[in-house]
Amino acid sequence: MRTLLAMILLLAFQLANSANAEPRVIKVGTKPESVCRGFGDKLYVTIINEEEPGDGGVNVVDGDKVEEFCRGMNSPKGIAFVGDFLVAADETTVWSIDAKGKTKVIAKKEDFPNPIEFLNDVVAARDGKSVYVSEMSHPKWMFSPDGERQLWPVDSKDAKCPETGCVYQVGLDGKISLAVPAGGKLTGPNGVTLTGRGDRQRVVVGDFFTGNILSWNGKKMTTLAQGMRGADGVEFGKGVIYVSSWPLGKVWKFDRKQKKLTVLSDKFTTAADLFYDRKNNQLIVPDMLEGTLTFLPLD
Repeated sequence: MRTLLAMILLLAFQLANSANAEPRVIKVGTKPESVCRGFGDKLYVTIINEEEPGDGGVNVVDGDKVEEFCRGMNSPKGIAFVGDFLVAADETTVWSIDAKGKTKVIAKKEDFPNPIEFLNDVVAARDGKSVYVSEMSHPKWMFSPDGERQLWPVDSKDAKCPETGCVYQVGLDGKISLAVPAGGKLTGPNGVTLTGRGDRQRVVVGDFFTGNILSWNGKKMTTLAQGMRGADGVEFGKGVIYVSSWPLGKVWKFDRKQKKLTVLSDKFTTAADLFYDRKNNQLIVPDMLEGTLTFLPLD
C-alpha cells in the first residue's frame, strides 16, 4: 500500500513539474518569421535576416541542429509545404523550394491581377497543388509613431485603411486567382488558414489591425473571434483557434464552444507566425526579434 501511495505521489510530482516546466527555446537565425514541417519531417523556418536584397531565405531545424537551407530572398514571411515543395511569400514574390534547397519564382508582382505590396502568410491548399497567400498591403498605416510596435486604436481617424488587403490562391504552376476579396470587415489580413472540407471549406484570416478572426465561405465574411490585435499566425485545433500576436508578444487559445479567450503565453517579444504541430501536440512559435523558436506544449 505504501509503495502504491509513493508511486502515485511521485507521478503527481512529475506531472506538476512538467506543467510548470519552461518551454524549450532554440536560436534559429536573424529575424525568423514563419515555420512549418517539410522534407524529412524537419522544421523549415523563413529567415528575414538583415533585410538586404538576397540575404533572406530558409533555415532547416533538425532537433537542436540548425543549418542554412537556402538564400536569395529579400524578406520572406509565411511558409508552407505542399506538393513536395516548400512555398514562401516574399512581400511581392512567391517562391517554391525543392528538397535540395533550389529556389524558383512561381509568382511575381506583375503576375497578380491587382497591385500588391506585402504578401505575408501562406497555407497549403487541399488540392496539393497550390497555396493561399494573404496580401496585407503595407502595414505602416496601422502603427502609431508614439510607441514601439504600437497599433492605432481601432476607431482612430489616423489609421487610414487602404482597403486593398485580400487573399490570393497561387498554384505551383503560377496560376493566380482571388480567394478572398478586399474591403468590408477585412482591413489588414495576415494569418491565413483553412477549416472544413468540400463545400464547407472556409478560408480563415487573422486581421492584424482589428484582432478579429474572420471566415470567408466564398460569399460572406463571418467573425469567429475578436480581441486578438496583431494577429499573425492562426491555426485550428480541436474546438479551438490558436493565434499569435506580433506586436503584443502573446499567444492565445480561443475556445469556439465556450467563446472563451485564454492567454497561453505573454513571454514573447514578437510572436510571429506560429505552427500547430499536431504530431507532438505543441505550438512552435518564432520570436522574430529574439531570433528563436519556442516549443509551447499544449494540454
